[in-house]
This record gives sequence, structure tokens and C-alpha cells, in this order.
Amino acid sequence: MLENLKQKFPNAISEKVETADISQFAWFEDSMGGILGIPRFEISAEEIRILELLFPSSLNKTNLITFTDTSWNTFLTKPNAQLPLTSWENVRFIHFKLTHNDFSHADFEDAFLAFVPSDAALIWEDDMEGILIETNKAEALSNKELLAISSTLESDFYVKTRMFTGRFHHVSQELHHHKTQEKKCFESAQAELPDLKVTDLADIVPHLLLKHQSNTNIEWYINQVLGRTRQDTELIKTIKTYIECNSNATLAAKQLYIHRNSLQYRIDKFTERTGLDIRNFRHALTAYLLILLHD
Repeated sequence: MLENLKQKFPNAISEKVETADISQFAWFEDSMGGILGIPRFEISAEEIRILELLFPSSLNKTNLITFTDTSWNTFLTKPNAQLPLTSWENVRFIHFKLTHNDFSHADFEDAFLAFVPSDAALIWEDDMEGILIETNKAEALSNKELLAISSTLESDFYVKTRMFTGRFHHVSQELHHHKTQEKKCFESAQAELPDLKVTDLADIVPHLLLKHQSNTNIEWYINQVLGRTRQDTELIKTIKTYIECNSNATLAAKQLYIHRNSLQYRIDKFTERTGLDIRNFRHALTAYLLILLHD
């Protein structure tokens, strides 16, 4: 069967000595002792889960490198700690919280990391909370993908999970501040949006603004969500007008004196830059409130 898999994944290798970094591969072993390493960029998380059912002892965890980095753990948990030496330029934090700690943390970590890019790192803050550090070297995990991962982890470890996805930040001492702010947002999301397993800043901003946040916090929300887009006055005016027209593209284009296709192009550009899909009510509300605050 491994030979058939090799035909489907031509870049797969049969010996771990063929690569300098075995963590870049998902490993499978048959009953005869044959092994196969499939490059993680060629195989989906769902395919890995299916193959693990066919090869119960396939993933040789003992030979995988550890992803828990004590330097990152120290930096994120202790104020004024030294920034870790890293080649990463930009990272984001995916915060997670579990309902109990009655499981093997090592097994949970291995299972979680099997779904994410190989250069991600997982940091435990305590027995039930942690942070997945994700770089922008590969395509970022979407909230939909994280929801699927969460469901799989729940079924495997009988533990409910909540996740919060932060924004990408340049690797600097400011990361500690961003992490602290995102942690507060995550805590609010757990209280205000209990039915959502995976949330982000766009989901929780309206709730945060209702709590009379300080100007410093509001400025941080604007920077994180709108970023440099707020300097594009034409684009901001377009999005504001579109939302005020109840997301009626024809009416908005008429008021802006532009073609409907031009309006659609600007909406797509705004979504690409900010991650806000303003066709979604919650995202449209967040965008509108932040635009008003910025104005």
C-alpha cells in the first residue's frame, strides 16, 4: 500500500536519512516495517487523519523534533524578557484554551502540530491554555480550518477547545504587547461569544467598544484591523458608503459615481488588506465602527 501512496505522492521518501529535517514530512509505517514520508505541503490535514487510521502506528513521534521553545515561552510569559533569536520576520498568535487537563499534553501537542506548517511553535502557558505561533512563510490557517482542527482534537482527546486568531506582527519587542492585548480580546470573546469555537478581532471588536475602552485600546484595534488601509481615503469612503447603503452595490456605486465593477474591485481590495469580509454582518459592523472612530 505504501508503494501505491508513493505513486500518488511522487515526492515522498522511503528513508528518514534522505532528508535533513524529518519534521517536514508526515511519516507512515506498514505492518512489514516499511516507512514512507510525505511532504506536508503535498498532503492535507484530512488525508493525514485518514492515513493514520490505516496505519495506527504510522507517526513516529519519538523521532520528531520538539516544538516547545523555552526562549519563546520565556519571552511571551515574562515582561521585558529578551526577544528570541529567530529567522522569522512576521508571526501571529493563535490562542487556545481547553476545558480540562486530563490528557497527555505531549500527545495533544503532536496531534495539533500535525495539522499546521512544520515551522510553527506551540507554547503552553499553563495546563489548559497555550499559544500556537504561526509564521507567514506558508498560507495562514483560516478560521474554518481551525474549526475543523478543533473538532478533530475534541473527538480525539474528549476536551472542548476555544481558539482566537490574532493578526500578523513584525517580530520585535512589541510582540509582548500584542500578545497581551489579544489575550484580553480572547477572554472577552469567551464571555461574549460563547457559541463560537474560533473567533478573531473582527468578531469581538463591537463588544469591546461598548465597554468604554480607552483611547489607547481603540487606537490598537484600528491599527490591527484597518492598518495602512485607513490612509487610503478613497477606499475608506467607498466601504463606508457601501455599508451605509445596506450593502446594496447598485445604490452604493450610484452614490459614488463609479461603475459597479469598480466598487466590487475596491471591496475585494479592502477584504484582502484587512481580512474583513464586509458581506458578513459582524465584519461589516466592525469595519463601520472602526471607520467612524478613525474619522
